[in-house]
Parts: sequence; structure tokens; C-alpha cells
Amino acid sequence: MIRIRRHLLAYVAILLFCSSLLAQSAEAVPQGPTQTTPPATAERSQQQRDAYRKAMEDADQKIAAEVRAHSELMKNLEYLTTQIGPRLTGSPQMQAASQWTLKRFQDYHVDAHLETAEIAHGWTRGAETAEITSPIQRRIGIHALGWSKATDGEITGNVMALNITKLADLGPYKGKLKGAIVLLRPPVDLSKLDPSPENAYDAVIPPARGVPEPNGGWRGRLQLMRQVAAEQPALILTDSGKPDSLFNMGGVFTRYSASDVPMAFLTHEDYDLLYRLLQAGAVTMKANLQEAFSDKPAPASITVAEIKGSEHPEERVLVGGHLDSWDLGQGALDNGTGAMATLEAARALQALGWKPKRTITFILFTGEEQGGLGADTFLKNHAAEIPAIDAVLIHDTGTGKVFSISLENLWETAGLMREIYLPLQEVFDLQPLSTRYFGSSDHVPFLNKGVPAYFCVQLPAQYREAHHSQTDTFDKVLPDQINQGAALLAAWAWNVSEMPQALPHHAEPASPMD
Repeated sequence: MIRIRRHLLAYVAILLFCSSLLAQSAEAVPQGPTQTTPPATAERSQQQRDAYRKAMEDADQKIAAEVRAHSELMKNLEYLTTQIGPRLTGSPQMQAASQWTLKRFQDYHVDAHLETAEIAHGWTRGAETAEITSPIQRRIGIHALGWSKATDGEITGNVMALNITKLADLGPYKGKLKGAIVLLRPPVDLSKLDPSPENAYDAVIPPARGVPEPNGGWRGRLQLMRQVAAEQPALILTDSGKPDSLFNMGGVFTRYSASDVPMAFLTHEDYDLLYRLLQAGAVTMKANLQEAFSDKPAPASITVAEIKGSEHPEERVLVGGHLDSWDLGQGALDNGTGAMATLEAARALQALGWKPKRTITFILFTGEEQGGLGADTFLKNHAAEIPAIDAVLIHDTGTGKVFSISLENLWETAGLMREIYLPLQEVFDLQPLSTRYFGSSDHVPFLNKGVPAYFCVQLPAQYREAHHSQTDTFDKVLPDQINQGAALLAAWAWNVSEMPQALPHHAEPASPMD
């Protein structure tokens, strides 16, 4: 019954939200409450809404000016990426980054502390080599997936390619993969990559169109990898899916423990070469992956800072990004930019000396790259406070300008979010609120707890190339665009903190959102 009522309310909210978007394109001034706002906002008069909008535009302009004049974002980001470097969850570098960001918040006179969890094992990448030994001899690059087990010294094996469109197709390969070096599936067709993606997220994870992906998306791929691993191959190889000899990186989804078999990425070009050689005959290769695990649990900290609310200190407005990264590059665009934008948002608001009505909380997460450990840690530590979390906004797709905020299917919040957003749209030259659902970042665990949680939609700005690759480096950062993102985080947090009404929570989903 609750689900049916929620769907009806969502349907009404969609209609109201669509009419409000049409109104935006027709004229800048908001229309009356019966045309543009759901019942939750109808209690406030047009005069009150206009006063809120004017006050927020003035505040947002001052925030943007403070960031333009005094930003320390690039200085902080250069130190993070150059002096500390890449930051695997549970690594000494990640812990050093957490300690350093704690001090930076405190340097800006923002109250801050660390909240620390543990992971089963830290993981360190060692020497990694590979070579095709027949029918040609060629050394090729190779990088193990995070938390892959090491090979037993140098291994040699026959290469076998799987051609599977559904999980049942694995049947003919059963009993034939033991000791083999397995290509998990045919090479990625890079010609199908969108040459001009609308946003950074789509540059990495193209939106689903037409026929659903075989094997049920990433969950299906994970199940496939587990079933292949059960056949005890010597090594599982996967295509980086990136052009220009760029590597990719990901984890083996074992919750910070060793994989059942070694697993690694090849560049698309070398993976394609192996696959084509197999079409002509037998192929053998050798590989050596010397990865290492800590012998005991490793600490993994999040940095939490806050500016206390003056009227409703028990209510929180959260902005954040993840501080952890993969280790092939420097962790600049994924997600040093989002993390340092969050730090800069805190600096700017504190420098202005304003007292928000609600507490504004800034979080630098860890473990986002392995499933949301940092967000889960915060939610566990603050379980009793979840009903008083007003809203969350996450910055996590690189250096590009934020040009919208996604509603993430929270249609019941559309009316209030539009009030919060209109001043931002004016000051930061934004497109209308996005009606897409993105997911896949630290806001999703909050969504799963019923909290209104949103996602910054950004320009691509080389995110496809940098994401999880060796080219995720400081030189790719666009200072003006990432400083805009920092100012927007601060302004959005301020606007939510000053909104007379809280954004409504929703029922927790029956199954967790992706």
C-alpha cells in the first residue's frame, strides 16, 4: 500500500515538475503555486518565494566571488596529487591524505574529525609483466585488478577466448579452462563509443539504449567472472575498453580480500591482438603479477567537517566527494577534483563568516571505488541522525563544469529543489534540473536510506580518458571549471540550509539502488 501511494505521488510530482520546466523555458519568473509547485510548497506565498530567491541569488554571487578571488583549490589539489599521490583504500597514502585533509579543514577554522573503519586487507601493486610467446614474441603491458591475488611466480599457459552472450553459454567451456589464460569476452567495439557524450558520466558509462546488455549488466559480468574463476584458470584477462593504449582499473568485488584467481587488464590494442591471433591458431603467453596483501586489517578513514547551524543544528546538509582513487595515475580527476572542491566549499563559506540555519557537513569519503565503504561508515556512525539529514550533493565526475544537478528520481522533492536551484541556475548559468538517474557514487547509500541525495552533472572534459587510467593526472585539471564546481557546492549547501522547509525523505527501496 505504501508503494502504491508513493507511485501516485511520484506521478503527480512528475506532472508538476514537467510543467515547471516548461515555465522555465518560457520566462524566468516562477509562476503561481498551483502551476509550478507541489502541495508541500503551496503554503508559502509568492512573495516569500521571491524573497528567498533574491536572498539566495545575492548569497550565491558572493560565494562565487569569494572562490574566484581567494580559491586555494588548485594549490591543495597539486599537493594531494603530487606529494601524496594515488590513494587506494586502506593504503598508507590514503591515510596520509585523510590526515592532511583533516589539518586543511582545521587550518580554515572548520571543525573536523576522522571517522575510521577497517578493511579486511590492504593491497599493494607489485611488479607486473606479460609476454606473448607464440605464435609471435611480444612483451605487452598488464595491470592486475585491485585486490587480485598474485600469480604463483611466472606462469605460462594457453590462451583461450570465451564467446558468451548469456551465462548458460559457459557450459561448453566447463572442465576446459583449468590452467588456461582466459580472455573473458570479445574485444570492445570502440567504434560504438559516443564521440561527443553529453556529460562526463556518459563518457564512461554510456546510457542504455535499445537491446539490454547481455548477461544483465555489471551484476551479470560479476557472476560470469565468478563462474569462470570456479573453473580454475591460471589468469583471467579483460579489455581496458579505452583507446590509445590506455589502461583501465577496477576491483574484483571480494570486499578487500584476495580474488579466487589472478585477474588483470590489458590495453584494448593488446587484447585485440591476442584475440585476432587466436582466430588463426593456438596462442601461448606468460605473465607474472606480484601483488601483496596486508597480513591484518587496514584502517580506512573519512574526513568529516562541519559549520554548525544556528537555528536547526540537528539538521544536516551534506556535500562531498571521495578522496580515494585507483593507483595507475595520480587520482586527480577521479576524484581529487571533487574532494578538493568540497574542501574549497568549506573554506569559502567559513571565510564569508556566515552562520547557516542548518548544519552544513563536508565529507571526503573513502572506498567509493570499491562499493561505498565511506558512505556506509558515515551512515552507520550516524544512524540515529539519518531522519535529520536534509539533503546530500556529490561531486564525482572530474574537472568539467557542473551544468546541472540530477534529481535521481526524487520526484517528490522537485518543487522544493526547483526553488533551491533557480538562484544557482541564474548565478552559475546552469541548464534545468536533470531528470536522469545516474547513481554510481557516494550518494547512493544515502538514497537507499531514504535521504534526498543528488548528483552533479558535469561536462566531459577528458573524463573518458582519465577515468581509472594512467592519465588521471594533475595536468588535466581545468582550474576555472573545477572552481565553479566548488562554488556551486557551497552555494547549493547554503541555499538548502536557508530553505524554510526541509526536503522530504522517501521510503527505503525494497532492494538497494545501484
